[in-house]
Amino acid sequence: METEVIEQFKTMSVAFLFGVPAVIGAITVYFGNESQKTSRLFRIFMPWVTILAFLLTTLITYLEASVCVVMLLPAFLLFASIGGITMGEIIDSSKRKKQTLNIFLTLPFLFAPLESQFNSPTSFRTVHTDILIHADKQTVWDNIKSVNTIKDDELKWSFAHFIGIPKPIKSELSEEKVGGIRHISWEKGIKFREKITHWKPYDSFSYDILVDHIPPDAIDKHVEVGGEYFDVVNGGYKLTEVDKSTTKLTLSCTYRVTTNFNYYSEQWADFIMDDFQEVILYVVKKRSEDSYLLPTAKSK
Repeated sequence: METEVIEQFKTMSVAFLFGVPAVIGAITVYFGNESQKTSRLFRIFMPWVTILAFLLTTLITYLEASVCVVMLLPAFLLFASIGGITMGEIIDSSKRKKQTLNIFLTLPFLFAPLESQFNSPTSFRTVHTDILIHADKQTVWDNIKSVNTIKDDELKWSFAHFIGIPKPIKSELSEEKVGGIRHISWEKGIKFREKITHWKPYDSFSYDILVDHIPPDAIDKHVEVGGEYFDVVNGGYKLTEVDKSTTKLTLSCTYRVTTNFNYYSEQWADFIMDDFQEVILYVVKKRSEDSYLLPTAKSK
């Protein structure tokens, strides 16, 4: 029975994402002193203090990873304020404050079992990220087919990596044709395969993404590729010649999200996918420009 209740109240539920912070906000305001309860600023912002303490506790106790805490934060702050404001209005208008608080507290627990009876919807989205590279198409192509080991000083600062998404290490292409495999390595022993589905030399290639190995605890299960809630399905590169010495490189990835609040999940996924892809494109840009300019520098 206890396990069933926990499953119903899992992190990736509307009851948890919106209901829990609203209740925390309501409790915070309810137990404020009389002068605090009448303050609109207190009702809006004091719940934030409680929420931040709550999320910090989940980090310290390893209940949630940093990536999940960051993603939860905007929704938690908003609905904590909504809960605080709502409780303030109840206090102003109701004489039976304690009974009202009790009803307020039970709402997420009443909604969670109902929510758990329905399957989470699935949606697919594609993120396109572009970069201009001052090198010809052949040079850029040679730097995207396979990517040699990436050193830390080649990686630009990234929000995705800052919150705990592992960094890319290298990719190795087995065969330059449809059916070839790009073997992808990330930090923490994470490995993927990218099976080539389209191959046009010096122009574009596409691939399906398959998970080879993700060690336990390498990445939070809520954002794990190939997991219950998130997956990266396919991707590809496209080269467009701007002029003889300038190439626009586009990296595209299609991902899946399966949650009860896909619109919220998609905003985060779009942002983090684009941020992650920028890191990869930056490495390709730097390597391509360095190798393209090298012959010119030598000739001087």
